[in-house]
Amino acid sequence: MKIAIIGGGAIGLSLAWELAGRSHGVTLIDESAFGRKASWAGAGVLYPANFETATHPIEQLEAISNRVHKQWADQLMKLTGIDNGYRECGGLYVAASPGEVASLVGSVGYWHERNVAVDFIDAKAVARRYPDLCPKLVHGNAFRAAYTPQESQICSPRHLEALESACKSLGVQLRPNCDVQQVRETTNHVAVTIASSEHIFDAVVWACGAWTQQAIMRCMQRQGPDMVPVRGQMLLYFLDQRLDLPIINKGNRYIVPRDTGHVLVGATIEKVGFDETTTEEALEKLTRDAHELIPALTPGKIVKSWAGLRPGTWDAFPYMGKMPACERIFVSTGHFKTGLQLSAGASLAMADLIEEKTPEVDMTPFDPSRVLI
Repeated sequence: MKIAIIGGGAIGLSLAWELAGRSHGVTLIDESAFGRKASWAGAGVLYPANFETATHPIEQLEAISNRVHKQWADQLMKLTGIDNGYRECGGLYVAASPGEVASLVGSVGYWHERNVAVDFIDAKAVARRYPDLCPKLVHGNAFRAAYTPQESQICSPRHLEALESACKSLGVQLRPNCDVQQVRETTNHVAVTIASSEHIFDAVVWACGAWTQQAIMRCMQRQGPDMVPVRGQMLLYFLDQRLDLPIINKGNRYIVPRDTGHVLVGATIEKVGFDETTTEEALEKLTRDAHELIPALTPGKIVKSWAGLRPGTWDAFPYMGKMPACERIFVSTGHFKTGLQLSAGASLAMADLIEEKTPEVDMTPFDPSRVLI
């Protein structure tokens, strides 16, 4: 089959690589450089999940993705020579207020029900194992912590770079900086107009993240899936000596130490439309939170800040499947905060749908026809 994927973030790149690996002819198109939007901005945290005990297809996709990401890390390294930063580093969840403690206890109980490895750790053990954490925080009256050994990470920019290189090596036609002008389905094919030139495909997949709705409206003159862009602001630190820490999670904040000495701190959740700018107020809050957790993270160690727009949906479920009233046009978007994690599992599921096979996961909850588009 000849398949066009419109959108070159983690979702599009992963699907392109999977389809090319299944011997399809793939063209990947993006209006800018590949992997430069929300995918690049993400921290690359792979949260733990258990496929066997999962009660929802999203959890199943998370578990499949975790398995596939581990495999892909080796495959991408062998194929491209690029280390995508995959590390089984574990995750430490800390709580320092009654509300945070209640939330953590609930999360640990849920993980136990799902047979996901997690254990509470007392303050003395935390202080002994992780001296980089703030002693005042660890020895506070309300402090509690839990550790998930299966939590992992990948370095988003390197992962995207590796995927792009892998796609190229498998013969994917890469079309960055190309504006799609029209997508038109007929009985036997889909015509895609790029730079006034029409190209014929057997199937097309929209994977433009938060911009998917706008792109479909512009190119197909019909209502696209209802998207909600959600801004996330982040900070990047660099320390001369790397932190010997797992991923630190506190409330909706996370701190991700890299092997290079870089440390990611994020992230805000803001519904501000398509505004990708950072704000002084949000960055100051992230800076304070980071320093309160890890004293070594001082403002002078900040090297960069940025914002990305996560693709949200009205019901918090992704859109994955055929567009209503279409036979050859598909959508894969709306993965919100877990797009990078779910990209691996989503690529397998979407490739199966395109090939008219039955995916390992029940895709019904993600069907775009669940809402009017």
